[in-house]
Amino acid sequence: MIKANLGDLDDIDLTTAPPSDQDVLTYDGNQSKWVPRLPQAAASNSDGYSYVIDLNRWGIANDGTASEATTKGINDAIAWAQSQGYNHVVLPGGTYLLKFDPTTLSCIVMKSGLHFEMAEGCLLQLETNSSPYYRMIDVTGVENAKVSGGTLIGDKRTHLYRISVGFVRGGVNPDGSLNNDPNFIRSNVIDRYEHPGLLRKFRLWSISGISATQYSFYQYKDTVSGSTLVGFRNNGGFAPASPTGRGWFGPIDAVNKMVFVIDITSLPLSDAQIAQIQAKVDSQDYTHEWGEGIEIKGSNQIDIDHVEISECTGDAVATGWLQYQLNPADYTQEQMGSRIFVHDCDLHHCRRQGITLGGSDDIYIFNNHIHHIGFAADGTTVDGTPPMFGIDIESMWSQTNIPTWRPELNQQGFELNTRIYIYHNSIHHNARGHFINADGINVVVEANTFEGGNVGGISSYRNNMYVKYLNNTFIGCELVVEGDNFVHGAVCNNGNIKLLDVEGAFISDCHITNGNFYGSSVYGYFGTPAVDVATGTFSYSLPHGMGNGAQITFEQWLGKVPSGINPDKLYYTVNITPTSFQVSETKGGTPAAITDAGQAGFNISRYDYGRCYIANITVEREWRNDNALTFNFSLLLTGGVLKNITVKNYEASIQAPKNYAGRPITVEGLTVIEGGANLDACNLSNGKFIRIKTGIMGGDINLTTSQNTRRIYAEDCLFQNVGVNFGNVVLHNSTFLNALIQKPTAQNSLVSVISNSYLENTKIYLHWLTVNKAMIIAKCVFDRVTTDINANTKLVDNLDLNSVT
Repeated sequence: MIKANLGDLDDIDLTTAPPSDQDVLTYDGNQSKWVPRLPQAAASNSDGYSYVIDLNRWGIANDGTASEATTKGINDAIAWAQSQGYNHVVLPGGTYLLKFDPTTLSCIVMKSGLHFEMAEGCLLQLETNSSPYYRMIDVTGVENAKVSGGTLIGDKRTHLYRISVGFVRGGVNPDGSLNNDPNFIRSNVIDRYEHPGLLRKFRLWSISGISATQYSFYQYKDTVSGSTLVGFRNNGGFAPASPTGRGWFGPIDAVNKMVFVIDITSLPLSDAQIAQIQAKVDSQDYTHEWGEGIEIKGSNQIDIDHVEISECTGDAVATGWLQYQLNPADYTQEQMGSRIFVHDCDLHHCRRQGITLGGSDDIYIFNNHIHHIGFAADGTTVDGTPPMFGIDIESMWSQTNIPTWRPELNQQGFELNTRIYIYHNSIHHNARGHFINADGINVVVEANTFEGGNVGGISSYRNNMYVKYLNNTFIGCELVVEGDNFVHGAVCNNGNIKLLDVEGAFISDCHITNGNFYGSSVYGYFGTPAVDVATGTFSYSLPHGMGNGAQITFEQWLGKVPSGINPDKLYYTVNITPTSFQVSETKGGTPAAITDAGQAGFNISRYDYGRCYIANITVEREWRNDNALTFNFSLLLTGGVLKNITVKNYEASIQAPKNYAGRPITVEGLTVIEGGANLDACNLSNGKFIRIKTGIMGGDINLTTSQNTRRIYAEDCLFQNVGVNFGNVVLHNSTFLNALIQKPTAQNSLVSVISNSYLENTKIYLHWLTVNKAMIIAKCVFDRVTTDINANTKLVDNLDLNSVT
């Protein structure tokens, strides 16, 4: 054994990897230095070579002190371990106080090819700061890395959103030196290192008692003197009148001190008044919503596993593309990031989001617990900043210069927020929403539980294609279905499903208890226009929302289209105004000529209107105490298709817009138990309307309402113990048991027909009709039927079983 003073040897690495007691040295040819040899035991670790950080060696405190030295030590240990070939670094249990770098605003910086594991009992606490932006663990431009275990706690409870600056009498000379001019006041020296984030885009607020409208600021390197001045400006505007922040003349190591100067000549202040000034200084980014637990930017194959993150001023976890490029051609798909896994994590009580997915592709979010985002520790006080969602998918691509693939716009480019799988998560009690997809494409949300009421619920913007909600549970919250969302297998308890801006949605196999299924699907239906035959112009009273080149179709369910228009063709809009247009058989072509206005009742619609498909839906409550109308299944549709709908102890409403002239609503298999129904503009089959409790005054089932006189065609229906109000209806092959057939005054002029049906113990109550043939009942079988009618009700070729011998 050779004993020596290592400091006397010039070929041993004492800087990046100082040896510890009992280390065995090996020669590193790349460095031309002796370094500690990797322990042989590491080779047996399943992750490859593992290194447990030696806290003493790296000057790391695990008692919640020495933030700067601790953060530097952890980063140095990670960098050294990577340089030595380790791919697994373990931080032992303990409490570690972190301080972010004043330039990067990052605490721990991840390396490629490395697994950073926080051992059991490992807690990373960010020290109090004033920065609008920070990242406790920075995963930027990294490949094939993993972060696991441990607890990250941000500084939300003690965070500073502004600082106060005192003033003294005196000014600053043009060379930067200080003077005692009594007509000026200057601030105490502001240290950029103390508030590097807040001061990046600083704002000085107006000061009570000072009439000046502008201020000057002088910036220095390290100290304030005539020889250290870097630059100054004399055009500073006070916030809030001047909301834009001001910057610095260089990076923080080159310019880091500042003094504000204000001219008080026009309104002098006493020394006592000056001594009382505590001026507000904040950031242009005053919401401070960018303080992240783990930020992953432009990285690929990243795994976040079993990490608890809370109390961040921004998001617990955020992903995104790498960095802004001045030239759009310099972007690459790899810079967008991909293959990111966040799983088995507990993310809670952050101010802004649980997880923000800001652009990377092929994301897997599963088995996480995401809750109380935007809430204080008491779970009721909102202390966050919008959006305050559990998960937010939002790259904001349209506000960048990144060429982005958007299939709904036929736009080519890079994939952002594409192929995202969110499954088996518990997402609950978040302040403003649980899930929002602003621009993700091919998003699957499966087998999650969402719980707790808020304004945002669970939703995806309507233009985002290939969004699927599969077998999720919604407790006390609302799923909003938009665009062409695909929904299957939802279970709602005290929760709702709402249709909004639907354009091809498919919703099936949903069970709602004590909640609502409601909304509308009217996209693309315009109705009957006013026609200017001379110019071939079609007009509406409200804006139609189309541009030139929109594809439309003419339909004549009721009236007849103008001569010169073929209802079998697609047309393109030309010469549009907000409320009118002409049409052409080719895009941008010559307007079609018409020779008459057609017959009232034809309609114009977008070629793909009416695409809403709903099947196997149950909406129920266990009991109803009264007959107060409660329409918990309520839809406004233009040509939708419904199949196998069950509504129990609530009312159902399926209606079309007023004076609807488009494709009928198809309803196959509507069952209403102990409730009422309002139906309009439907082709109804296999309906069952049954109750045993006292019925609704005035009738339970309304077949057409005063809003719409469009005829209903119905067949194979059962009406048991209900009152049925007939409007413009043709009903065939149906059964009435202990029912009441009647007709409201508003429907007196409309013809109702019941044919080939069976009526038992039923009353026909139509004695007040005043229009001939207002009701026709033909070829039916009567059993114990009573009638109260006049000559305006026609009974034709019916068989009364009580008169058969």
